[in-house]
Amino acid sequence: MDRARTVKAPAFLDRNWVSSCGLISGQQRGRLVLDLSGTERIDSAGVCFIELLGRMYHEQGGQFAVQGARPGIAKQLDGGKAARAVVTAAPPNEGLFLRLGGGLVSAVGVAVDAISMFAEMLYWSTIGLFRRQDIKKGAVYEQMYQLGYKAVGIITLLSFLIGVVLSLQSAIQLKNLGMGIFLVPLIGITMIRQMGPLLTAIILAGRTGSATTAEIATMVVGEEVDALRTMGINPMQYIMAPKFWAISLTMPLLSIIATAAGIFGGYVIALLYLDFNTSMFLKELVKVIKLEHILAGCFKSMVFSWLIIWVGCYFGFRVRGGAEAVGRETTSSVVVGIFIIIVANAVFSFIM
Repeated sequence: MDRARTVKAPAFLDRNWVSSCGLISGQQRGRLVLDLSGTERIDSAGVCFIELLGRMYHEQGGQFAVQGARPGIAKQLDGGKAARAVVTAAPPNEGLFLRLGGGLVSAVGVAVDAISMFAEMLYWSTIGLFRRQDIKKGAVYEQMYQLGYKAVGIITLLSFLIGVVLSLQSAIQLKNLGMGIFLVPLIGITMIRQMGPLLTAIILAGRTGSATTAEIATMVVGEEVDALRTMGINPMQYIMAPKFWAISLTMPLLSIIATAAGIFGGYVIALLYLDFNTSMFLKELVKVIKLEHILAGCFKSMVFSWLIIWVGCYFGFRVRGGAEAVGRETTSSVVVGIFIIIVANAVFSFIM
C-alpha cells in the first residue's frame, strides 16, 4: 500500500529546485502533500511544475495536494487544475507590535538591498571599469543622447514657465512695497541654487527614472539579464554604468539650461511688468551671482542624477512577474525618486 508523504518546498520555488527535486520521476501513486508554508516566492516554472505534478498524480490514481500556500502564491496557482487541491494558510492572528515589527524588518531589508545596489552602481561605474570592460562601445554617448539631449526641450519650456509664474507672483508683491528692484536677486539666486537643479531633477525623475525602470524591468521579465549572466557579462556594469556616466555628465548641463530659462522668464516679467530695461536687469543680476552659487547648483544636480539612476535601476532589477509588475515598479520608481529628491534638496538647504 502506498503511503502518504509530505514534501516541504524551499523559500524560493524556482526552476533550480524543480530540476533537482526529482518528484516527477518514477510512479506517481499514493498521496503527496506539497507544503508551501515556507515558500516566499514562486516563478512560472514552479507553477507549471505543480500543475504537471498534480495532473500526473490524478492520471495514475494518486492524490496530490498543496498546503500552507500564502494568499499571493495561491492566487498564482488558481489558473491550474492542481490549484483545486490548494489549501491556503490561515492568516495568523497578529497583534499591533508583531505587525510593526514585521514592517520594520521588511523596511530594513529593502534599505539594505537599496544601499547594496547603490554601492554596486558606484563600484562598477568607477573602480570596476579598470577590472572589467562589460560596456558596449558607444553606449555612454547613446545614453547621453537618450537621457540628456532629448530632455532639453521639455526642461527648457517648463523652467521658463516656472520662472514666469514665480517672477510674476513675486513682482506683484514687491511692486506694491516699492521694492521691484529686488526681483532680480530673488529670481537669480532662487533659480541658480534651488529651482533650477530641483526642477531638472523632478522632470528627469519622471522621464528618465521611469524609462530606466521600464527598460531594465522588461529585460528582467524577458530573461535578458539572465542571458547576460550566462554569457559572462556583468549586468550591473553593462546596463548601469553607461546610464550612470551619461546622466552624471548631462545633468549639470541640463540644470544650467533650466536655470537660464527660469531667469529668462524673470527677465520677461521684469521688462513687461516692472518696466525694467535689459542693462538694468543684467547689472543687478551680475551683482548677486557668485561662483559658489553656480558650483552649489551643479553639485546638487549631480547628486540628484545619482539618486535618479539609482532608484530607477533598483526598482528595475527587483521586478518579479509580468507586464503588471513592470507597470507597478515603474510607478513606484517615479514616486520614490521624486520623494528622495525633495528630501535631499531639503537636506542641502540646511548644509549649503
